[in-house]
Amino acid sequence: MTKLALMCKSKNYCLMPGSNNDSYRTGQWVIGKKRRGELLGEKVILTTSRKSPAYMGGTIVGFDPLSNGKVEVLFKEEQELVGNSDAINHRGWGSGRGVCYI
Repeated sequence: MTKLALMCKSKNYCLMPGSNNDSYRTGQWVIGKKRRGELLGEKVILTTSRKSPAYMGGTIVGFDPLSNGKVEVLFKEEQELVGNSDAINHRGWGSGRGVCYI
């Protein structure tokens, strides 16, 4: 089951250096330290809107804190998460947020 959805309209993700073409980083997201600990090893999906299925997803392998207080989410891609609809119209989106906790 998916635990995190990120509204990544600009598709600003990139391959992590040294990966086997299956590990990515995407960000900049506001995710608290405690929540990051809870999400490690869980599934993340990327969407373009609250009403669209996932175009990419995978297992969270880490978080890279940035100097602005936000984090990049590091994940290993899983093709079977493409098309996932767990976050469509989910109440976890909140108002004006691009992060949804499922």
